[in-house]
Amino acid sequence: MDAILFDFAGTLFDDAAVLTVTGLRAAARVRGVALDHEQAARLIEVSLATVDSPEGRARRDGCDRSAARHRAVWTELLTAAATGFLPGQEPGTLADAVYACLSDPLCWRPYPDTAPVLTAAHRAGIPFGVVSNIGWDIRPAFAALGVADLVGGFTLSCEKGLVKPEPAMFEAACADLGVPAGRTLFVGDDPATDGGAAAVGLPVYLLPDHRVADEPRGLAAVLAIAGG
Repeated sequence: MDAILFDFAGTLFDDAAVLTVTGLRAAARVRGVALDHEQAARLIEVSLATVDSPEGRARRDGCDRSAARHRAVWTELLTAAATGFLPGQEPGTLADAVYACLSDPLCWRPYPDTAPVLTAAHRAGIPFGVVSNIGWDIRPAFAALGVADLVGGFTLSCEKGLVKPEPAMFEAACADLGVPAGRTLFVGDDPATDGGAAAVGLPVYLLPDHRVADEPRGLAAVLAIAGG
C-alpha cells in the first residue's frame, strides 16, 4: 500500500469514552446547572439511549453533512432525552451541555496505540489521512495528541457535504492524499459505512467490534498490512 486512510471514531479515538460524569458536570456548571454525580451519570445514560435508539439513528442519518445540521439534529434528540429530567430545569440547557461534551475534540481520548502507529507510519514514509462522518472539526484532537502535522489530509463529512459510505467521500479522501484508491488501505470499524470504501477499489481492513477501555485498539496490524 502507498497510503492509509483511517476512520476517526472507534478506530483512532474511543467513541465510548467521550461522555464522562466529570466532563458533563463541568459543562452543566458553566451553564448554571448543578448536577450531582448520580444525575450526571443518569443524564448520560438517557442521552445515549435516545440517540442510539432505532428512531434516534434514523433521525441522525445524513446529519453529518454540515455542522449546522449536525448540531440541530443532535440537540433536538438530546433535548427530548432531557425533557422532564430535572423538574424546573430547561431541557435545552442540559442538551447543550451534553452536546458541548460530545463535540469537544479534547473530550475524545485516543486509543493507546494511536499515536505510536501514526508516528511509525510517518517514519516509514507512508502518507495517511483521516476520513470521518462528523459534525465538527476533529483536528484539535490530533493536535493535542501531537500528531496533527503528520496527517496528510482530513476528509470530514461536515466540510465536504458527503458521508460514508458514498463513493464520493472516499474518492475525495484519496484525492486529498494524492494517491490512487487501489493503492490506499482504508482502516475502520463499521462494515456499513467504512466497508463502502471497497466500492471504489480501496482494500479495507475492519477492526473488531470488541474493544476494552484504555487498551490498544489493534492498530499495529495496519502497519504490517500496509508494509510499514
